[in-house]
Amino acid sequence: MQLLTRKEGVELPNHVEEVPKEGANTGCLILYLNCAESGSVGVKIKTNLANLWGNVYDNCIILNVSFILAHTSQSFHKFTRESVYVSIMTSFSDVESLKTRFDISEEFGFAAEYPLSELPEYFKPWTDIAHQLKQLIDEKKLRDEVHKLPLLDHNKLKSKAEWEAAHLFLAYISQGYVWQDGEEGIPEILPKCLAVPFHATSQHLQIPASYNQFNSVLVNWRLRDPQKPFQLENLTTNVTLMGGEDEVWFFMTSLAVEKACAPALYAIVDAQEAVYHKNDSQLEASLKKMESSILMMVKQLKRIGDGLRPHIFYNVIRPFIAGWNAPAFQEKGLKGLIYEGVRDEPFSFSGGTAADSSTLPALDAALGISHQKTEDELLDDFKKYMPPKHVEFIAAVGKGPSIRDYVLNKRDSEVLAAYNRCLEAVQSFRNTHLQIVTRFIVVPASKSSKGQGKGLVGTGGTGFMQFLKGLRDSTIEALIGKEDPKGESNPQCGSPLSRYATIATVAAISVVTCATIWRYLR
Repeated sequence: MQLLTRKEGVELPNHVEEVPKEGANTGCLILYLNCAESGSVGVKIKTNLANLWGNVYDNCIILNVSFILAHTSQSFHKFTRESVYVSIMTSFSDVESLKTRFDISEEFGFAAEYPLSELPEYFKPWTDIAHQLKQLIDEKKLRDEVHKLPLLDHNKLKSKAEWEAAHLFLAYISQGYVWQDGEEGIPEILPKCLAVPFHATSQHLQIPASYNQFNSVLVNWRLRDPQKPFQLENLTTNVTLMGGEDEVWFFMTSLAVEKACAPALYAIVDAQEAVYHKNDSQLEASLKKMESSILMMVKQLKRIGDGLRPHIFYNVIRPFIAGWNAPAFQEKGLKGLIYEGVRDEPFSFSGGTAADSSTLPALDAALGISHQKTEDELLDDFKKYMPPKHVEFIAAVGKGPSIRDYVLNKRDSEVLAAYNRCLEAVQSFRNTHLQIVTRFIVVPASKSSKGQGKGLVGTGGTGFMQFLKGLRDSTIEALIGKEDPKGESNPQCGSPLSRYATIATVAAISVVTCATIWRYLR
């Protein structure tokens, strides 16, 4: 399995020296690489291919070099300008290598594998509060308990899993602390006993000190019965806020979608390798795996209504997952929340939103789905809330051998059909998402006295309907070589059936949205 990254206009190194081989697989190359920041650096590469590629790839990332080694079969060669087409070529000989480099699990995708639900005894003050948040908030006692907390030494956290669990507990306690008294009672300052360790764990994990997809979903789950399989009915969160079982179902549905995406992430790498080697049969097989994976994501997403009631989501869960850029802060003239002991300027983080998930951006990058500038800017902003290794994976896929460009030259082929089916599966996912946000946000907002002008804002603080429609429309436009109703070929047009289904979906959503806006204006 290989992850290949293409970069145009790469310059040749100043000097390449080939050391004489002592055997079939021995010898070494010394490359003098042009580095953007550090000048010329000599890197001696071992002959073992696994070490060779690992070392070169890491140096490329760390040093921001402008050139990277390429190889043919298992022999070294001097570079020609034709061989500079591939600027990063990392060989992953097994699943564990992909997991190590990008933190992507073969079983769970971007989600953590069986995250911790507890911390060592020293951190019991955090876990005790985190596990009784609803009761403390109901009794209006959470802030009092937080003020009693000691400033614990976060450096006593050892493993990655402990840092992740600490980040989870602190994120949830912080959310409860801020929103305990509703929009009218938000504080200006997060106390030092929370702010300092929350910020420190965030710095360690390179994740914003906010409530996001990472801490609410990716590291916030466990099996109810470890002896039973992974399925929605057997999943629960490690920490909840106010929504009880509805909240658990909401976030575990998102987790199930993350897990369903795992096969697609590995298939992406196989598909790009197939493009590089011009292997149509491998590419078709990889695209079929991607399609199957995406359709499972749709199936899991559609289950959200099985255990989540719209009025509970809108009135109970949603207010508590808002961020520090919510209208309530703006109405009080606040630019965000000050983290005591961290800095004097406030942080203005977004709240919890599935838009922080790396799943759809990874699929967009792999399938070459291009969005409008407005949507791209928002997507870039959401990437700030994703784990950096996941963002690196998205970037590497986006720079890799283009599946779309390759398929464009394969008209009337099984490869093209498989590619289009992947796009239609992504389109189905985005249509389903639009229907869900209409049911769980737009409609309840139209019935709420508190929804005046706020009902069309997403959980993370975004105007979501226009944003989601834009993403869906870009997916439709990416379809290649379908027939329009007149029978004329249109490389950017979906099938009549898919278009009519989309039009019907858009029409239904637009009617509800217009009715909601009309209620606001009356």
